[in-house]
Amino acid sequence: SDWNTKSLMCEVNAMESVHAVSWLHTENLFAAAQKKWTYVYDNQGVEIHCLKTMNNITNLEFLPYHFLLAGASEHGDLTWLDVSVGKIVKDTKTRMGRLDVMCQNPSNAVLVLGHSKGTVSMWTPNMQEPAAKMLVHGQPVRAVDVDRTGNYMATSATDRTVKIWDIRAFKCLHEFRVGGGASSLKFSQKNLLAMSFGNIVEVYKDPTREDIKYPYMKHQVFKSVSELQFCPYEDVLGIGHGGGFTSILVPGSGEPNFDALEVNPYQTVKQRREAEVQMLLDKIPAELISLDEDSITGVDVKTLEERIKDRNSKIFLKPVNIKFDPRHKMKGKGGSAKRHHIRRTVIEQARRSNLHAELDAMKEEREAPRKKQPKVYKNVLDRFK
Repeated sequence: SDWNTKSLMCEVNAMESVHAVSWLHTENLFAAAQKKWTYVYDNQGVEIHCLKTMNNITNLEFLPYHFLLAGASEHGDLTWLDVSVGKIVKDTKTRMGRLDVMCQNPSNAVLVLGHSKGTVSMWTPNMQEPAAKMLVHGQPVRAVDVDRTGNYMATSATDRTVKIWDIRAFKCLHEFRVGGGASSLKFSQKNLLAMSFGNIVEVYKDPTREDIKYPYMKHQVFKSVSELQFCPYEDVLGIGHGGGFTSILVPGSGEPNFDALEVNPYQTVKQRREAEVQMLLDKIPAELISLDEDSITGVDVKTLEERIKDRNSKIFLKPVNIKFDPRHKMKGKGGSAKRHHIRRTVIEQARRSNLHAELDAMKEEREAPRKKQPKVYKNVLDRFK
């Protein structure tokens, strides 16, 4: 439905269970992970694609700057699909069991997975093994989320504990207990943390800066909560539960100022088309996804030193010094400047011809078949062996 006018855009009866839904690069397309395969629909509810390569998906995440649709399956597979060309970029077998908990780091597009053994792993499409792995809880992880700066991560487990982590140092900053094992965690644009356990939703203020003592807001619905999501640039929190959908006001949760070149809530159809073309032109390759977001702008010192060493180890042909002095002409026929120009031209031509001759000789020597050296036998009868 349209969030501003609250009018229904489309309604699709999939006739089977839907495990995850994710918007793509525009509001005209969205992906739905259904019982077996993943489908792509437009804003009218018309099926556009059926992605049979992404089967049994439990979670979906879209990386907007890379045009990648990431899916985690119940068989432990992690798949990245490039929606701009429709090809699988990487299909990784994590070998960590069913993947029910997943989120993305908005700053570097790294996928964060939570596992049943209390660990959290971080994955990129250019590595076969996890880029980082942390033991965050002693019980199975139920929810994971990363704030918009990419520096802090919130995790919850079945033992009713919620921890705030500094990803830069892989260090736990705060730990506190809530009324139950939080099944969903979400950071807002202004660093508010919403969590749900059972049919209760609690919102905490600045959990990364100070220890949490009491909730900022608390709300109760009449059914068990399954998913939470803050509305960007608005002070609204959406709650999905067993009875449908509920939205509540959370003052101070949304960013009041927006960058129209980054995202424009009031863009026209023409502006959306131009923005889509610009996004395709600015698309970042999947190979540049890294846990260290500053590594792209840095210099690979080791590779640079190897290149310099290889360049210095090559044989350079030095031109031979040639002595030439043009003959003296009659008075008034040639000045010193003209004699210098003649001398420089003749020396350059001679050096160039000598250089070409040496290069041709080296090429012939390199391409010529090498003559085998005759074997030297210690005994006369050794040649019959």
